Amino acid sequence: MDVGTAAALLLFAGAVGAYGTIIGAGGGFLLIPGLVLLFDLDGAAAVGTGAITLLVIGISGAYSYDRKGLVDRRAARWFASGSMPVALFCGLVVASRIDRNAFADILGMVLLGLAVFVLFIPTNLGERAGATVGQRRALPVAGVFVGFLSGTFAVGGGLVTLPILARPQRLEPHRAAATTSATAMLGTLGGALGHTMAGNVVWSRAGVLIVGAALGSSLGAQVAGRLPAKAVLALVAIGLVGAGIPLLVAA
Repeated sequence: MDVGTAAALLLFAGAVGAYGTIIGAGGGFLLIPGLVLLFDLDGAAAVGTGAITLLVIGISGAYSYDRKGLVDRRAARWFASGSMPVALFCGLVVASRIDRNAFADILGMVLLGLAVFVLFIPTNLGERAGATVGQRRALPVAGVFVGFLSGTFAVGGGLVTLPILARPQRLEPHRAAATTSATAMLGTLGGALGHTMAGNVVWSRAGVLIVGAALGSSLGAQVAGRLPAKAVLALVAIGLVGAGIPLLVAA
C-alpha cells in the first residue's frame, strides 16, 4: 500500500469515525460502501476489514458503558445468543459467496431500506421501564436478523437494535443506547471472527482504518449529544441514502 492510499484511508476513516460518533450509531454503513467504491475492495474483503475496524472501536465504547453500569447485561446476553452465531456463520460462509456486483446491489438496497426504517423510528422511546419475560425471550430472534446484517454487511446493528431495546424492551434511553453499544460490539465480534477465519481481512488497511476511526471518534465526541433527536435521525437517513444510491448506480 502506497503513502497516498494510506493517507486517503486515514482521512476517510477519520470522517467516518467522527460521523458515527455524532449520530451514535457507528459508521459501518459508510465505511463498507466507501471501501468498495473508493478503495476497490470486493464485498467480503470490505466487510471483513471493516468489521475488524468497527470491533476495535466498539470494544472501548461498550467497556466504558459497562463500567458505568449502564449496560443491561441480561438483555445483551439474550440478544447476543442470536446475533453472535449467525454473524459468525455469515462472516465465515455467506459473505464471500456473494458476487461483487450483486453485493453492491444488495447492500445498496439494504441501506435504503434502513433509511426508511430510521425515518419511522419513534422519538419518544423508553417511556416505561421493565420488560416481560416473553419480550426478553424474543431478543434472540431479533438478534438473528442483526447477526445476519453484521456478518454479511457489517451494517445496521445499532440502527435496528436501539428501537428494539428502547420500546419493546422498555429500557430507558441512556440504558438502551449503552446496551445497544454492547450488543453491536458482540455481533461485530462474531462477524469479525468469521471473516478472519475465512481470510477476508486486509490487515494492512485495517490498521490504518483503526487509527483514523479512533482519531475521528475523539473529535466527534465533542459534538455528540448536542444535536436534537430529529436532527440526528435526519443525518443518519442522509448518510444511508448517500451511501446506498452510489452502490446501486455503480453496480
